[in-house]
Amino acid sequence: MIDQVIAIDQSLFAFLNGIAYCPILDAIMPVVTRQENWYPVLGGLWIALLIWGGRRGRMTAVMLVIAVALADQLSSAVLKPLVRRVRPCNALPLEEIRLLVRRSGSFSFPSSHATNSFAMAMVLAWRWPRLVIIFIAFAILVAYSRVYVGVHYPVDVLAGAALGVGCGRAAIWIVVAALHWWERRNVTEPAEG
Repeated sequence: MIDQVIAIDQSLFAFLNGIAYCPILDAIMPVVTRQENWYPVLGGLWIALLIWGGRRGRMTAVMLVIAVALADQLSSAVLKPLVRRVRPCNALPLEEIRLLVRRSGSFSFPSSHATNSFAMAMVLAWRWPRLVIIFIAFAILVAYSRVYVGVHYPVDVLAGAALGVGCGRAAIWIVVAALHWWERRNVTEPAEG
């Protein structure tokens, strides 16, 4: 069973990375996949939430920190060393893949980019539910870019997406539960008389 999943995963990788390509995506996907390109946008959003977001905005900012910290640590520090799956750019001969970014020496499963993107998408969708399609589309784009540029298999990004959704939902639950606990703890008792 696992051998069949791996075979399908490798075939899908070959299609998405090698066959289903276009010159426009060759220019766009390396930019999309590079985390550093998103730091100013995400940092600006985080600061704006703290300053102008009101109570719900500050809650969202805290949720984002928890979600990304949880997602990144679970994917990079726990699952990758546990599963130890070699990236396609390191496992396959270079003539069989289209590598559009530099190789990474870290393991492949799950994709931390996908995990972090979906964790953020869940939190941002909690804050702005009407924009859920935009947040999910962005997370899908980042996840797909990892396969397109040749550094992850499709199963890596699917697992990362699922883990990210869970981490985002966990961060929301943690902050909301902590806030409810704090409010119940600090309810003032009515004055007598």
